[in-house]
Amino acid sequence: MPETHQMKTNQFHRVILSVAATGLILWFGKSFFVPIAYALIIALVLYPLSLFFEKRGFGKTLSVVLPIVLLCLLFIGILFLLSYELVVLSAKWGQIQQQLDPLLYNLQAQLQSELGWTIENQVTWLREYLAKLSQNAGQLLSDTANVLLGALINLIIIPVYSALILIYRSKLASFLTEVLPSEFQARIPQVLKNTVGIFSKFIRGMALVYLCVGVLNSIGLWIIGVDRPFIYGMITAVMTIIPYFGIVISALLPIVFSWLETGSMLQPMLIIAVFTVVQYLEANLIFPYVVGRFVKLNTLAALVAIFLGAFFWGVAGMILFLPFFAVFRLFAEQVPELKPWSKLLSD
Repeated sequence: MPETHQMKTNQFHRVILSVAATGLILWFGKSFFVPIAYALIIALVLYPLSLFFEKRGFGKTLSVVLPIVLLCLLFIGILFLLSYELVVLSAKWGQIQQQLDPLLYNLQAQLQSELGWTIENQVTWLREYLAKLSQNAGQLLSDTANVLLGALINLIIIPVYSALILIYRSKLASFLTEVLPSEFQARIPQVLKNTVGIFSKFIRGMALVYLCVGVLNSIGLWIIGVDRPFIYGMITAVMTIIPYFGIVISALLPIVFSWLETGSMLQPMLIIAVFTVVQYLEANLIFPYVVGRFVKLNTLAALVAIFLGAFFWGVAGMILFLPFFAVFRLFAEQVPELKPWSKLLSD
């Protein structure tokens, strides 16, 4: 009994050390691991399409390049929508400013009446704040340039990583099989095949869900008379990739514009009602019907994944950790030694 207890204690200590080491690696290796993680997710999604082209004689390299080109075209289309929205915003800036001026004046009056903060003091504070901001303008521009440069590098390197993962997938699978203990080696090829297949179906199903949500959003916004309903509807659908928070952030854009353009709260309330109804349909009808329960995580596991992702990698982690938890759950479900983890994460 003492030996058994000691073995369990040692195993627990190894688990704790492994988790701590993994956390440190994820924290300090963010700039390296984030593009690799995005590339791995993209490779998992594109693998069935690449296999489809390969079986029809396109050759391995071309079968990898074609899906990535199609995905890049889709990404360019989304950027076009966002750019168009910025152009529309700049064209309407004069009208928006006319709506903002009385709102700002009322805000200044309320600050003076409620808090005793005179308009002169408000103007003085604003000038001091702008002066401090201008002193840090160089650092701000430098940080902005670094962020943009990093984003540009990632936009170039992620498709390259994805292509290489797809091209060398056999070698990667063989490496994983050989480095694992011998009792796992016989099962690993089939486990990997099943996990990739199920996860690919899940991602394709999710893409269809986002498309359905975008169409329903657009129809609802069009019915209540919102300008550019298709753009707002599709952007909101795409932003739901960020769980729980994406819908809130993206919904603010049409709500604020509608309020500024109409000067009434009626249409913004109707916009909230449209998004609420569509989200209810997505959660209770569209998602279960289209996607099923391929990799369904319970709510606790999903929230832990989101907040751990935000802690380690920011917004990128919020997007990436959820599917990685789902992949791990699928993997654990098919490995008897890891079944407890699958049960813990499952809905």
